[in-house]
Amino acid sequence: MTSTSQARSYGGWRRSRSAGLGKLDSRQTLTVFAAVLMPVVAGIVVSQVVALYLAPLAVLCIVAAVAQRDGVLLVDIARAWARWRWSNWRTHTAYLGHVAAPIQHGGALPGVLAPIKLIDAADPGRGRIGVIWNQRTGQVSATALLSPSGALLADVDTVNRQVAAWGALMARMADDITIRHAAITIDLLPETGTQLADHVGGRLNPAAPQLARAVMADLVAAAPRAASRVSARLTLTCDPSRGAATPVQLPEAIASLLASLNGLAVAAAGAEVVKRASATDLIRIVRTAFDPQAEGVGAGWDALRWRDAGPTYARDRRDRYDHENAYSTSWVLAEAPRQRVPHDVLLHLLSPGRFRRRVTLTVRALPRQVGASVVESEVNAAAVREEIRRRARRAPTARERADAERAASGAHEEARGAAIVHWALYVTTTVTKPEHLEEARREVLQAAGHSRLRLRPARWGQAAAFAVGLSCGVYPGDG
Repeated sequence: MTSTSQARSYGGWRRSRSAGLGKLDSRQTLTVFAAVLMPVVAGIVVSQVVALYLAPLAVLCIVAAVAQRDGVLLVDIARAWARWRWSNWRTHTAYLGHVAAPIQHGGALPGVLAPIKLIDAADPGRGRIGVIWNQRTGQVSATALLSPSGALLADVDTVNRQVAAWGALMARMADDITIRHAAITIDLLPETGTQLADHVGGRLNPAAPQLARAVMADLVAAAPRAASRVSARLTLTCDPSRGAATPVQLPEAIASLLASLNGLAVAAAGAEVVKRASATDLIRIVRTAFDPQAEGVGAGWDALRWRDAGPTYARDRRDRYDHENAYSTSWVLAEAPRQRVPHDVLLHLLSPGRFRRRVTLTVRALPRQVGASVVESEVNAAAVREEIRRRARRAPTARERADAERAASGAHEEARGAAIVHWALYVTTTVTKPEHLEEARREVLQAAGHSRLRLRPARWGQAAAFAVGLSCGVYPGDG
């Protein structure tokens, strides 16, 4: 059967912007007005000498509020730097996991993973499952290990149905008040290239014809020596106390989490659920992320505990994260594609390379009433900016017109039942030798460029960005 459907393109995402003067948002506009008025008021109330002293400070405030680097305001960069320097001075950026203790690893994980506790829970009729409990926020998370079907060989109708099912899954998340956010993680692990030969050699029948054995040997010899392993998982985080009249106990919270996870139609979106991650699976995910050399361990994972998942050493630096026997660099999405893109736009970023890579997409589907108010405020902010331009007799730029159109399109789609989603992308590459970091960085940035994404380094936040993809329910911005 030949499909007659047309391949669709996708777009419409935009950075949330409040009303402001020109290209500025409300925070920037208020900062600029305050910086301008500060010396003026001081000159009127106090003296002109004080106004002259305050003028350079006002200029610095305006520059910090307007100037950007990699899409981030200088004032936010300065704040991140100050917080990192303060933490570094207090030695909070370094972690030593009880190296002098008789146990192999420390009792807690470093950084934002410290308040997390792993619970081995039982789900009647479905076996056991590992549940992440954040003791600081009260949120609980569970992970489903996936096997993506892939869309490279799928026909257009199948791809369209899967994308529509993904949209329905986001709408399902928006309807469930207890769901806080979700993370889809793809791990790309380069292999030595001997797996194919070992796999075929262990399955050859000694009684097979010589011709068949020769053909298989030739195929193995002709196959590329470089190999890779791709794994995918979905982590769902819930806060069962949202909307509850009385405090929710932990067993009830876990039951609510499992009900929400089982209610997600992941298969329709093009990924089969292989299994739900057990406590041992989560320990292995975290441990191998910190120590890639542990990937070759074939057995013995059942004997490990949560305290064994963390590293014995970790150090959060400006542009990299040192941990155990490896070094990692992480990026955050700075700008999504401006144009409409096909469904396989992320193919290059999700294709294995020479170095270990982890790509994590975080999504937070806003509740219906919140999403409606958000798109309404976005449309109103666009209208305010248009009115300011009209009164200033300034023609809108092409980007400003496109941004206003996307805001109106989002409001129209939300009115028809679509979910409003806050999303971000995190990419981490890991090497075992520091001299390989620069080459690994170039590989990631080149792949991101082919995928029409612009990434920015997670400066002074490498440890937190690294933790986002560990299926531990870490979501930047959670209080």
